[in-house]
Amino acid sequence: MLSFDITDRHIRIIRGTENHGKIKVSDAHTIDVAEGLIVNGHIKDIPKMATIINTELKNKKMADKEAVISISSNLIIFKELHIPKAKGAQLLTMVQNQMQHTMGIADDYSISYTIAGEVEEEGVQAMKVLATACPFEVVDCFRKVFSMLGIALRSVVVSCNSISRIILSDAKSKAKMPMLLVQIDPNFVSLNLYENGQLTFSRFASIDPEDYDNSEDYVFEAVNENIFRMFQFQKSRNGDNPIQNVVFYGDTSEYIRLTNALEQMDIATSIISVPNSVGGYENFEFKEYANAIGAMFRSNKDTERINLIEVDAAAGRTSAGASFAFSVLGAVVISAAIVGAVWLFGNIQKNNHDAKTLKIQEYLDSPEVAAQIAAVDAAQDKLDRVNDVKEVIDTAYTNYNSLPVFNTEVIKNLEANFEGMDVTWTELSFGDGVMSVVCLAADHNEPAAVVENMIEQDIFDNITYTGFEFKDEEGIVAYEFQIDFEIREVEEETEDAEETADAE
Repeated sequence: MLSFDITDRHIRIIRGTENHGKIKVSDAHTIDVAEGLIVNGHIKDIPKMATIINTELKNKKMADKEAVISISSNLIIFKELHIPKAKGAQLLTMVQNQMQHTMGIADDYSISYTIAGEVEEEGVQAMKVLATACPFEVVDCFRKVFSMLGIALRSVVVSCNSISRIILSDAKSKAKMPMLLVQIDPNFVSLNLYENGQLTFSRFASIDPEDYDNSEDYVFEAVNENIFRMFQFQKSRNGDNPIQNVVFYGDTSEYIRLTNALEQMDIATSIISVPNSVGGYENFEFKEYANAIGAMFRSNKDTERINLIEVDAAAGRTSAGASFAFSVLGAVVISAAIVGAVWLFGNIQKNNHDAKTLKIQEYLDSPEVAAQIAAVDAAQDKLDRVNDVKEVIDTAYTNYNSLPVFNTEVIKNLEANFEGMDVTWTELSFGDGVMSVVCLAADHNEPAAVVENMIEQDIFDNITYTGFEFKDEEGIVAYEFQIDFEIREVEEETEDAEETADAE
């Protein structure tokens, strides 16, 4: 299956499989989109867009028959609603009706929702729902593109819902809540607030250098401004539960500067981590393709209805629109004209068909056919069990070959980042591919410099630095800091390399 994360200037594509809540990625690629081809999620030239995608898929040999999409647009409306308890189609209808009433929008919006908990209003329990309303035209233009490509479009979801599947499947992320997740892009900032294991608020803001006096630092300024607004928003709605953790993904080139700014407010920062349910991400930057990966997870219809294709179908809306209704009406008129002739011909043929049907049924009910069917069912059952065992073995083999290795080479690479500085490490720990190192530095500028060196070194993943602490005890006067990072998974060795390693 293909998964697309589509914004106004980029299309990020992954090819992978989903199996029992596990995602395995086999390939990833990014298409840069010319300015003006997509505006606020609306495709201005559908044939051209289909041609661009088709060319890239062929060049990268990423063809597939099915696809899912994650979309972003500042035309999408986010709203928290309180809905009487309901389920299924009834709940979806209530959400759609209340969104149309409270937001003053017409029925030309595709409305989805996620359940974010419960509230009590005047002694009555109600459901707290985070609803999204996306213009139907935005969804429909993607339907048309993939129809031209000949690819079955299974799902269209808003990016806040696709990334939530990543966050809510990761125990480490749940432990950081209330948490602010920030996606950074030169053209927008997307912010999602998570509390008590749920997405509770989402905000998408387009950014432009002109809004910041054409400053070269406009991305940094825009991210800072929007994070501060979210802090104030959370303080006003839940002052006893302030945001303590900010997690970044997307374009994280300003991560160190943002971390230094947020540390002054006692806010911990990190880069989005890869959950255990995702594999095959070693050859690309997970933080850039997280939305596309999240879109591949299956949704839980007990707590959410986020597939805009499904909610459109439930609302009786199709991409054909009025022309479809006109076609149906024409078909009814034509059918009425010929039904008499068809009935007459059918009545003549009926007796012949009944005799043939009876003869075929007698054959199917014979003991010989029943024995053959039983044998085929037994063989298929054995084959299914063999395939299940093979899948488990293949998964175990892949996991074993991709285990990260902690050895002297890792320590050597780590210490290379201390060169020219008065920095030493005092503690090392390693588990599940994650390494933690505690260091002492003589100068307060050296911790950030070490982290910057590690990023430039580009041999470790998910580097997390939460600041330093001045230490003056037992004759030690230094700045103590801790860095957490992941050791990249090893490449699968050739047979000759394995034999050499065994010999050594």
